[in-house]
Amino acid sequence: MELLLSILVSGCTGRAEINFVPLGTKRIDTTTPLIVSVAPDECYFWVNEQEELCMAMRSLSRSIFGKRFEKEFVLSLVARGLPAGGAREYRVDRRTARMTRDAAYVHSRSTSLSGILTVWDYRRNRLRGRFRFTTKEQSYSVLKGWSGNHAVFVVGEFTAVHNQAAGERLLAQTEDGAMVRPVHEPKPVPNPPSATDRHPK
Repeated sequence: MELLLSILVSGCTGRAEINFVPLGTKRIDTTTPLIVSVAPDECYFWVNEQEELCMAMRSLSRSIFGKRFEKEFVLSLVARGLPAGGAREYRVDRRTARMTRDAAYVHSRSTSLSGILTVWDYRRNRLRGRFRFTTKEQSYSVLKGWSGNHAVFVVGEFTAVHNQAAGERLLAQTEDGAMVRPVHEPKPVPNPPSATDRHPK
């Protein structure tokens, strides 16, 4: 019964598997995980007014101690242009991906730098895809605000269901403050979000 319920739920909301590999070479300790994984159980896709293919996914772990102690990860992807058939490959740039991670008092945010995204089954009920890209990640502290530009490699795959309303709510979370995507890629390419941006809610 539990397996059947899991299948039914993932069928309504989509799913994903994502791995993160820190790329820093200046230091490495003996306890921090070499690879961090998340498994979003919400994953949506839609087409926006600019004829861009949009995807957003979330993993949320609730806590009996209240909202402040919940763990939430949100990723949004915006790709220019639509597949001519059922599949298409996209180059990932600084506008493509936005991510936020919150766990109790630990907060981080990331923007993509470069990589690749591929999608298929576009004209079916569920959109499937895979991606590999590098990001710049910042973390938040009460004393320093947003700081750091740590390189992280992200690789994952997903199955998304069509739900524009739910997807846009998640995308809005990833575009808070300095994370807002420009409508068109500016030239020269902007730096990652400034450390003076406002703190998380």
